[in-house]
Amino acid sequence: MTKISIVVACYYNGMNLPQTYPVIVHDVFEKCPDMDFELIFVDDGSGDDTLLQAKIIQNQDPRVRIVKLTRNFGEFRAIVAGMSVATGDAIAVISADLQDPPDLIPNMIASWQKGSKVNLAVRSKREESALKNWCADTYYKLVRKWVEPNYPKRGFDFFLIDSSVAKQLVQMQEKNSSIYVQLIWLGYTPTVIEYTRREREKGKSMWNFHKKMDLFIDTFIVFSHRPIRFISSIGVLIFLAGIVTAILTIIDYCTHQLIAGWASLMVAVLLLSGFQILMLGILGEYMWRNLDESRKRPLYVIEKVIDQPEETMPVQK
Repeated sequence: MTKISIVVACYYNGMNLPQTYPVIVHDVFEKCPDMDFELIFVDDGSGDDTLLQAKIIQNQDPRVRIVKLTRNFGEFRAIVAGMSVATGDAIAVISADLQDPPDLIPNMIASWQKGSKVNLAVRSKREESALKNWCADTYYKLVRKWVEPNYPKRGFDFFLIDSSVAKQLVQMQEKNSSIYVQLIWLGYTPTVIEYTRREREKGKSMWNFHKKMDLFIDTFIVFSHRPIRFISSIGVLIFLAGIVTAILTIIDYCTHQLIAGWASLMVAVLLLSGFQILMLGILGEYMWRNLDESRKRPLYVIEKVIDQPEETMPVQK
């Protein structure tokens, strides 16, 4: 019997899981009765009752497996950890907050059965604020222009892939990266299903500004050479400007005209020193990522995989 794994990365999702699980059962399990499923909850170092809620669900359904990480490693790494233990012929990845509709999974399964190894649920629009939509759209435009031209216009984080593709993603083991860009980078022609991303109903998103900036920097540092090319281009322009300035200075000196003094000198020094600091910062980002990769630390640490319900756990009524 064909087996499908569904990986759900969880971080402070204790309020969401009791609602998410029955929706997945109704919209996926019951609509595909001829298939075997496993539902993998990955607890990414949550500080609330996420793990407890996952165990309660597991007591009700033996198809549920739990992966507990030792600490918070981030969504990207939690997803890879879930994939690493998945045993399905195909693996679906979905968020725990129901912003992405699980009822699309049967359609993605049907597409996979027809031979499509990569199936993406792509956002056609988002039920979020205008500012969030603008920021997201701008980010994806930059990704398409400078990193991956085939990246979906409004992004995705909900997908179903063949187990062979999941194996390739797990083997990459890139620490400062994005699994979504990696998936497009692999080069498989995806089947795209569009949907409207829903507004979060319960709990507070832990996807804060700091994590968004990390993703933004990682995307363009890890997958693109453009920051280095930017440095080189500006360096060339400054060099040419320096030659022009030197020629003008010599002409002024030869014609006995007054040469600008302190003010112009300070402007030049401040501009050049500011650009040098910017260059050092960009180079530092590359060097840090190179150091992080060279240390060969694991991408994540799995404390335990819970495959069977614990006898001491209460059954939710």
